[in-house]
Amino acid sequence: MKLIFIRLFQSYYDKPFLEAFQKLGWDVEEKTYYTPKDPYEDGQLMEIIRRDLKGKRVDAVLTVNFWPLLAHPLAELGIPYVSWSYDAPQNLPKTDGMEYDNNFIFLFDAMEVEKYRRLGITRVFHMPLGVDVEGWQKATKDYYASHKLSKSSFQADVSLVGSLYASTFPQIRQELSGYEAGLLQGFCDAQRKLYGCYMLPELLTDEVMKKIRKGFAPGHPLAGISSSQLSYSMATYLTSLDRHLLLRFFSETYDTALFTFQKKEEIAGQLPKVRVEASVDYATEMPQVFAASKINLCPTLRCIASGIPLRALDVMGCGGFLLIPSQPELLEYFVPNQDAGIYTSVEEAADLVAYYLANEEQRQNVARSGMEKVRAAFRMEDRLKQIMDLVMQGRLA
Repeated sequence: MKLIFIRLFQSYYDKPFLEAFQKLGWDVEEKTYYTPKDPYEDGQLMEIIRRDLKGKRVDAVLTVNFWPLLAHPLAELGIPYVSWSYDAPQNLPKTDGMEYDNNFIFLFDAMEVEKYRRLGITRVFHMPLGVDVEGWQKATKDYYASHKLSKSSFQADVSLVGSLYASTFPQIRQELSGYEAGLLQGFCDAQRKLYGCYMLPELLTDEVMKKIRKGFAPGHPLAGISSSQLSYSMATYLTSLDRHLLLRFFSETYDTALFTFQKKEEIAGQLPKVRVEASVDYATEMPQVFAASKINLCPTLRCIASGIPLRALDVMGCGGFLLIPSQPELLEYFVPNQDAGIYTSVEEAADLVAYYLANEEQRQNVARSGMEKVRAAFRMEDRLKQIMDLVMQGRLA
């Protein structure tokens, strides 16, 4: 089997892909092109790709995430295009390029697959994510052998690696009249209390969206906002509230750390008792944080409707204790209080943290069980083999 792995947009998922290819012994050629400004259209880049691949004998082209710009020349050349996304939803407001018969677009969120199917896009398929098991074992080996860390700051009672999210929703709400602003805030208030069910897209009906668009002044940039754009804005707003609330609450009692690229001075006023640390390297430092933190928070981006986010698998794959809100697909693989701390309310999250910080043996048992399940069922090379078996054997419909 001859494959080509193309990079247009750099991703920390690239390295695990390449290492999995080596483990599988596949014949994979790597090609890296410049990053286009527009993922849909770049005539010069499309011509370069078309020229590079024309006449090549190749079974498929693979990418991390789906890129319409690449789909067009591959459709013209009749080369199967296999993509696997670790983002949900995809950062693609339009479905252009997704309709080609040579596409095999794998998404980790089953409900997002269903969303595209309802739009008539049939070349999308479901595949949970995978992780580089050996890579995480290597990165955490010194810690588990002798509690050796690159930095002592990696230790914490409670930690979060990631962003607090900056949302456009407050600005959108401010631009609307009292009725429309209140309607959207009511939707947010209802969704905020509900974990494991993402209902905002269903609430933002065509009728509601007409009212929202009319609420903006004529010619206003937001007057053409789509339901998916508004839903994402509201989801990031809710995720930001989730993360601020959990960090603020736990920092009152426990050593609570936030590892982020955001500036410390931007956060200190909002979360004065949280220890704000610099962002960590994905491959070498992040695994140490997960292993050395007693509780790893993973407040899922609210618009991940059903799937298991990569960060959750990373935490468990590194042997860390995961605290995460309930998700439908999460419960298909992992048992609450056996493999991870899984909560359905903020109050339950608080109870779980208090319990597991007071019961070290149980905490370690849960972390170990989660790690064993990830290392058995979510290996990157196994997932990629499953994908290519489905593609090459024509068992996708």
